[in-house]
Amino acid sequence: MATKKNPRVIKFVLTDDDYLAFGRYRILYTEGGRKLVNRQRITYLISGIAIAALFTIFHADHSFTMMAYAIAAVIGIGGPIFSEKLVLRQQEKAIKESADSLDRVHAEENVITIGDDALTTDAGEDHQSFDYKDIQKVDLTEEAIYVWMSDTMIMSIPLRAFAGMPEMKEAYKLIREKIKEAGGTAADDDN
Repeated sequence: MATKKNPRVIKFVLTDDDYLAFGRYRILYTEGGRKLVNRQRITYLISGIAIAALFTIFHADHSFTMMAYAIAAVIGIGGPIFSEKLVLRQQEKAIKESADSLDRVHAEENVITIGDDALTTDAGEDHQSFDYKDIQKVDLTEEAIYVWMSDTMIMSIPLRAFAGMPEMKEAYKLIREKIKEAGGTAADDDN
């Protein structure tokens, strides 16, 4: 929670639920996630067409060919329809499988400070500072604030780190104001 003495200091420990929420957010609402889902859709479509083409070109028993066409239709039509759910399930499985890693088992407390000149993060021995002008994007969802330093470095600040949604929205607005003051472009979009 943001400390009573200084609302610009936010403390929390990331949980599996935070990782799951971010994975879902990234797949459903980012360009990279949408590309991943679309790639999966195209793969299923091409696979279905390839199976149907193989059995059209290379003749087999009629009943076996009909079964292959049915399988091709399921793959070629059902795959693209359910690709998003399949990618989300794969993401969830990967996150759950990594839950026993040492970094996750002994998670460090994260301390994020919304300073005047930079956004700083401390997690155990790791200390990083980010100039506001270098922040690429800031997103607010019902679960968290996501601060994008780059396409691969995203800071998640979960709702439970705050007293409630109004306090989280206040922190989100403050970060965006600091970006704008520093001349950054992330505050120019309409999130």
